[in-house]
Amino acid sequence: MAIVIPLVPFEKYIIAHAIFCVIGFLGFLPLGALLARYTRTRSPSWFTAHWICQLALAGPTIIIGVALGIHAVNLAQSGPVNDVHKKWGIAIFVLYLLQLGVGLTIHYVKPRAWAAGRGRRPAQNYFHAVFGLLIIAFAMFQVRTGFRSEWPAQTGRGSVGNGANGFWYFWIIFITVLYFAGLGFLFRQFKQEREARKDAMIRDTPELKPITNQSEPSMTPQMS
Repeated sequence: MAIVIPLVPFEKYIIAHAIFCVIGFLGFLPLGALLARYTRTRSPSWFTAHWICQLALAGPTIIIGVALGIHAVNLAQSGPVNDVHKKWGIAIFVLYLLQLGVGLTIHYVKPRAWAAGRGRRPAQNYFHAVFGLLIIAFAMFQVRTGFRSEWPAQTGRGSVGNGANGFWYFWIIFITVLYFAGLGFLFRQFKQEREARKDAMIRDTPELKPITNQSEPSMTPQMS
């Protein structure tokens, strides 16, 4: 009969840390990216859904997850930041906070031409999208180091079962395929932006506006 060793307090905190960070980094962040990719050409509410996922939902979840991880390290007295998982964890958390700052800056501080609908999409918008995808990719790697190396090293319980590894592969492939499929909407997005620039140009240039509902000039001679 196998002997089951109960979890000690710091191990319970590690598990809670893993749950919150997986939900935040591999749940809410990809969901926010997918909502932006699939709905921005269909609904003006896409940004609301995007920031709710990336900030309102992911933010508290990730902060709680990081705090639980720090508390687990303190309980285990496992020393300072001395391995790959801890170093990557701090780095990814800082990158996430920077990404939030970039996103808020882009939303509230826009180039004048872009804000008026006349200019092209600024470079910082593309940077924000690529930077966000990189953070999600880093988080995918980080989660794997957590259950493949950090858990055995810190607890001595051996590696996590193949079920976690199989689900990790499935989830990464699933998210990646969904996102790349959504890139097909870029053609529609760029078309909408071109039309918006054209409309703005007509609106701001009176001589380009079509003449409508104007009566023909009278040919009757004026009486002196």
